[in-house]
Amino acid sequence: MTRIPCRLTLSALLMALILAVAGCGSDTAQSASDEAAAVDASGAGGVQGAGVPSVDAPDPQLPITFTGDDGVEITVTSLDRVLVLDDATMEIMAALGMADTIGIAPETSLIEDVAANADERITTAGRGSLTVEGVVALEPTLVIGTSMRRHGEVITGLQDAGIPATLIDGTQLAPQKIGKTAAVLGVPEAGAQLADAVQKQFDQAAAQLDGVTERPRVMILSSSGAGDSGATTAAGQQTPAHQVIVQAGGLNTGAESGLDRYQSITAEGLIAAAPEVIVVASSEIDDLGGEDGIWGHVKGLRGTPAAQSETLIVMDDMQLKGGGISAGVGILDLQSKLHQNA
Repeated sequence: MTRIPCRLTLSALLMALILAVAGCGSDTAQSASDEAAAVDASGAGGVQGAGVPSVDAPDPQLPITFTGDDGVEITVTSLDRVLVLDDATMEIMAALGMADTIGIAPETSLIEDVAANADERITTAGRGSLTVEGVVALEPTLVIGTSMRRHGEVITGLQDAGIPATLIDGTQLAPQKIGKTAAVLGVPEAGAQLADAVQKQFDQAAAQLDGVTERPRVMILSSSGAGDSGATTAAGQQTPAHQVIVQAGGLNTGAESGLDRYQSITAEGLIAAAPEVIVVASSEIDDLGGEDGIWGHVKGLRGTPAAQSETLIVMDDMQLKGGGISAGVGILDLQSKLHQNA
């Protein structure tokens, strides 16, 4: 059974290194600095080129005019109180060195070290939790949404109320998302550099698949993909997880089965999909029975080839589901496990 190392952001790791050598003299401090540099170069999982990229963006040039994926043009005059509705956007902002512009963030986040920069935390998930009136009362200077379906109505209402609000489609590839996010924040050139760094990781993964003819049959299982239903779901198309699987050289059996986004999967459907590899986000593995118990916990899973070999890969949430800066890391790390000779 294979497990990708647990989530640890680069900034958190660097901080740990600094604390470990506090008060230990210049030689030790230099050693820690060298080690931190090595982490930055090697990346998660020790995969070549898999470092999470970042840039130091210049001061934003405001005001800027931006047209979102909803086709609506907005003008941004201030970043004093940005409301961000998803983790991927916050991760991109942090990688641009702009985490301090996050004024309002979701109450729960998979990247708490970034979300903690916000002055205020709000509930963004669940029916009725996000309303136009409620957001207007928060007085945001910019609102960035990424779900064309869940955020669309609120973003339109905010635009009608005169609040700069935009949609950047979260289902598009990470480099595109990065470039657009940086553009609405007034740092397009830094965004282009960051997007290019992630694109190079995508390109590296594609190059390593040259000559590969067989793609392992993969299914991404989730305990939360269908909201509060409590049902086990599988990732279909129009999900960042689907993109990671495909770019890593796997065949997403959820998409092959006709699933769109995250949808409930029955025992019969799971058996019919015949996945050879099960992939789960680290935050959800316990809800699905744990690494040892998942095979009996998820109905139908025992009847799959994956269960016969107990092939389970547990991935960092942002690498698998975020669709942001960590996507390239996730693709390369997963590829090293799906195609060990790539």
